[in-house]
Amino acid sequence: MIKESITSLIRTLHRERVFALILTLAVILLLGALGFSLVEPSEGPWWARFARALWWGMVTLTTVGYGDVVPVTFLGRLVGVGLMVIGVISLSLVTATVASVFIERKFRREKGLEAIKAAQHILILGWPEDAETLLDQLLKRLPMNIPVVLVNKATPEEMDALKEKYPHQTIFYLRGDYSREEILLKANVKGAIKAIILADRQAGETALQVDQRTLFTALTLKAIHTKIRIMAELLRAENRSYLERAGAEEVLIRGQYDSSLLAGAIASPALFRVYTSLLIGDGQGLWDVEIPSTFHGHPLAEFSSYLQEQHQAILIGLYTEGRSLSLEDLLSDEPSAIDDFIRRKFAETKMTHLLGRTKVDYQINPPLAQTLGPRQFAVVISPQRPEFS
Repeated sequence: MIKESITSLIRTLHRERVFALILTLAVILLLGALGFSLVEPSEGPWWARFARALWWGMVTLTTVGYGDVVPVTFLGRLVGVGLMVIGVISLSLVTATVASVFIERKFRREKGLEAIKAAQHILILGWPEDAETLLDQLLKRLPMNIPVVLVNKATPEEMDALKEKYPHQTIFYLRGDYSREEILLKANVKGAIKAIILADRQAGETALQVDQRTLFTALTLKAIHTKIRIMAELLRAENRSYLERAGAEEVLIRGQYDSSLLAGAIASPALFRVYTSLLIGDGQGLWDVEIPSTFHGHPLAEFSSYLQEQHQAILIGLYTEGRSLSLEDLLSDEPSAIDDFIRRKFAETKMTHLLGRTKVDYQINPPLAQTLGPRQFAVVISPQRPEFS
């Protein structure tokens, strides 16, 4: 990141002719020092006189004026006047240009126009009306050292207000169409670990158009970074299979669970409040934790008791990350135009043999006699994520 930032700064300074101005200053300084050493009386070898003149020229050019070396002849003072006038103008141009470069970079960054230099970050692509709720819940669960990059067409003022709301979290903003490859490259997709594609419906768009943009975005993400994990939101359930074939690990259909929650509220208001409390993390939340190696080969009951006694956590489920899925596991048996399109896109990136996805086997309320093993994760209800030493 530091190397890229320095390279970008050097490129910008070169474009603004800062190095040419610095070279001009150096030439003016050398000519002034040469003239001073020739017209001012001084003892010693020529290189000592020139070094003394160079020091005088630097002090004069920067308007420091120590006064330890001063011209005493008319010609020497004439050289000094010329160096002062030409030097001050040139030095002002350099400082003004460098200052404008940094101001422009800051302005572009605040407006979401500067390329993102973060790494190991999470991308949130799109910004529908309820996106702030998602961000709030995500930041509650993320470690502080994981940056979040927002890519959308929201106003810079809205994004600035969002950053001020979370001053201790590293949040970057990039303005643009997240389905375009050049925007995703500016968001440093290659350095990201996860991407969340939201169903960001613009004025006049149909649900099909929104889902198509989500599908194209997922394909572009996988083409740029094959190992990135994608979570995506759809508006129409019939498009789920296409998005899964494009490489999305998790797919959420907007409004999919609303009916169940409403039915639960009618049948049992108290149960509905338990649902919503767990979902928003109000006091208690759902967390997943990798089972420590010290419990491998032990019964689940032993680990469950440990969680309750040491972390006030209740174990409600287990899941295991299994083998990696191949592309053919996701394509339908009967050929179709969308399957051919997906297969061709992955062939272009040489990743038809592996999507970077894994098969997940899960159990709700697993038997306590079950033996635990590696690559298993526990799903628990607790005030905060349990940490194991």
